[in-house]
Amino acid sequence: MSAASPTELKRELRADLSARRANMAYDPDLADGIMRQLAELCSARASRRIACYLPFGNEPDTELFIDWAMDAGIEVLLPVSLASGELQWVEYEGETETGIFGFAEPVGKVDSLDGIDLVIAPALAVDQNGNRLGKGKGYYDRALEGKNLPVVAVVYDDELLEAVPVEPHDQPVDAVVTPSQLVIFAGLK
Repeated sequence: MSAASPTELKRELRADLSARRANMAYDPDLADGIMRQLAELCSARASRRIACYLPFGNEPDTELFIDWAMDAGIEVLLPVSLASGELQWVEYEGETETGIFGFAEPVGKVDSLDGIDLVIAPALAVDQNGNRLGKGKGYYDRALEGKNLPVVAVVYDDELLEAVPVEPHDQPVDAVVTPSQLVIFAGLK
């Protein structure tokens, strides 16, 4: 009997984590905790230009944080998913439309990640070594490959795991934010 491949292990873990999230009710205290952790991180780093994401479904909520960032004069770029498998970054000014996967994406001027102080990425889980488990389409792995940008993933407290399966194309993160903590793995660049 052969051991399961990392791809199979990731598929199983994604299914388990997605099922857990599907049973979660929205909790404003969790959203507030995420906002506070991210705001403190951006303030400590004097961030002026960040990339973030709009939450979909039961993803950890970043909307309060995005509102805080914009009120603080921080430029916020948000991704738009392209059919090519790439992310296009847009300067967010509050307007959205439905994207190719059926969730809200920003409308605005296309920009690049050049000069970004911090990338805030969604994840299903992050392990103790900074390995991020995404949804499996590879959009963020491709967007971050070869870039020397500080990346922070956002997960719920119980999604900070001991280990997640890793493949060569997976891009690690420098830190993770949960509603109750910031964990820095290799130091933020």
